[in-house]
Amino acid sequence: MSEPWIVEQWTSKLAAAIEMMTEARPGLKTGAGTAAGDPEIPIPALWLSIPLNLGPDTVLFVGASEESWLPIGRSALLAAGLTEITTADARGTYLEIITQAASGLAQALTAKLGKPVACLPVQEGKSAAGELIPVDITLQEPPVRRIYFGWSPGLEQRLEQRITQRLAPAEPVVKSRTLDLLMEVELPVSVSFGRAELPLRDVLKLNSGSIVELNRTISDPVEIIVNNCVIACGEVVVVDGNYGVRIHQVVSREERLRTLK
Repeated sequence: MSEPWIVEQWTSKLAAAIEMMTEARPGLKTGAGTAAGDPEIPIPALWLSIPLNLGPDTVLFVGASEESWLPIGRSALLAAGLTEITTADARGTYLEIITQAASGLAQALTAKLGKPVACLPVQEGKSAAGELIPVDITLQEPPVRRIYFGWSPGLEQRLEQRITQRLAPAEPVVKSRTLDLLMEVELPVSVSFGRAELPLRDVLKLNSGSIVELNRTISDPVEIIVNNCVIACGEVVVVDGNYGVRIHQVVSREERLRTLK
C-alpha cells in the first residue's frame, strides 16, 4: 500500500519546512487514519486544498484549527525577530510552511511516479475527501498542535498503478539465432587517408620516392571503411607504438549508402 509512504514523506517534508522557518526541529507524531466525514474529527477552522498537476482528482488536504496553526505561524515569525505579530501575519506564515511542505512532497512524488509533479495554487475549502491522518506537532512550547493531512483517492490510484507497473514481470526478450550467427561474421576494416585520380601514364611513372597528392588536407578526418562502406570519421592516433583511429563521428545510414563503392 502507498499510504505509509505518503504519510512518511509528508511528515518529513513538514518537519523540514517548520525547522527552516523556526530554526528548531519539531517533534511530529502521526495517529491512525480515519475517514474525512467521521464525526469524531473536529472541524478545523482552516482547510487547505492543494491540487497537483496530475489531474483534477489528485489533491492534498491540510486542516487545522486556529489553536494549532496560529502558534506555528507565530513561532516562525518570532524566530525571524518579529515581536508585533498579527493573526493575519501568523496565518500567512503558516500557509507558507504548508506550501513548502507540499512542494517537497511533490518532488518526492516526481521521483516515485517517474514524471514531473508540481503543486497548483493553494485553495481554501471547508471539507476534505478520502482518509485523514492526524499529525501532532510539538514545538518549543509544551502544548501539542494537531493538524490533519489527507489526499484524494485519485492520487492513491496513481501510486498503486505505478507500484503495479514496477512489480509486473518484464516481457522476455526473444533473441534471433540468425542475428547471433551474423555477430560472428568477420568484416574487413580499413582506413582511408584520401584519394587521387591519375592518368595511366602517370601511374606507370610511379617509383620509389614519388609523391601522390591526395584530395584532403592534414587536418581533415580520415574515413573508416567497413566492407567498402564508409561508416565513421576520425583522427589518427598512436597506441603503444601502433597506429589507431579515434572516432569522432559515425555517419548516418543514408550517408553510408551514398558512399558505397
